[in-house]
Amino acid sequence: MRLLLFNPENDLALASNDAHYTPPASALKMAADLRHLPQIWAEPDDIILLRDSETSFLPSCMEPGCEILPWGWSPLLVRQLQGLGIPEDLLPTKEQISSFRSFSSRQKAVELLGRLRQEWSEPFECGVLVGESIWCSSEYEVLHAVDQYDGRAMLKAPWSSSGRGVHPVQHTVNEKTISWINSTLQRQGGVEVEPLYNKVQDFALEFWSDHGNVRYEGLSLFNTTAGGVYAGNLVASEEEKESRLATYISSVQLHDVKEHLTKLLNRAVVPQWYNGPLGVDLMITDCALHPLVEINLRMTMGWVALKLIPKLQYGETATFNIVQQAGHYQALFNKQVT
Repeated sequence: MRLLLFNPENDLALASNDAHYTPPASALKMAADLRHLPQIWAEPDDIILLRDSETSFLPSCMEPGCEILPWGWSPLLVRQLQGLGIPEDLLPTKEQISSFRSFSSRQKAVELLGRLRQEWSEPFECGVLVGESIWCSSEYEVLHAVDQYDGRAMLKAPWSSSGRGVHPVQHTVNEKTISWINSTLQRQGGVEVEPLYNKVQDFALEFWSDHGNVRYEGLSLFNTTAGGVYAGNLVASEEEKESRLATYISSVQLHDVKEHLTKLLNRAVVPQWYNGPLGVDLMITDCALHPLVEINLRMTMGWVALKLIPKLQYGETATFNIVQQAGHYQALFNKQVT
């Protein structure tokens, strides 16, 4: 038996690192409007914790062997579940949450991309592979890194989601950028700087960590807005998704990146206590494949899209997206015949 819940404010809560953090109203609105979203991945014996007064089911989740599977973990969520009477032995410890937070930081992605560059036999250069980034802990380091990339860079906060917490720089570092850098350094302790790539296609590889043993689950093809905000997933068979990617990369290259990332994640010591999904975002640029843009140690919309595949009939594809209509968030699943 598992207790499921949708807490999309989790990345914001990780950034604050405060068990008494108050998420913004927009995040709480999304959490409330989409509280039934876990029905997509729920199994027959699972229970969904709703964001309202429906908590009478909680005692049934206190039996031995019960597992809690949220969208993501944070000090805030642990405190909230403690307040609902969930036993301590079903919750991660402070040390475990700390390891989860560290692995969820973009600093970890910078580190793992560096490892990947050292281990891959093919060179990281235009026409083969691309991808580099620098972790910075001061304004001087950020500005120096931007100079290294000829003034065209993407600045990223350690913890953010759905394209938020990123700040592009195009040749000029103005007062607004300096303010963003110093605010992010003060609140989160660092900034990732990477070249500003000419992106052609976003995609991700979705994995599952079985208490630290990582296995590949499937492809996620998704779209983002010009500002990098999530704008929906393709729901299709693995063969269909691979066929669409074949426009940009070969099946051999796709197989290689799956193998490299699976091995890397297993060696990178994903927190051993963690049982749940994780996703690695990749990017196809105008000249090559970027194999590791960032890591999401939590559920993702791409993972949700994988769980929607059984709803398709032969020859069908679909789109999945979260939209806001008439002041309410809705999950849209629209089928298409190919």
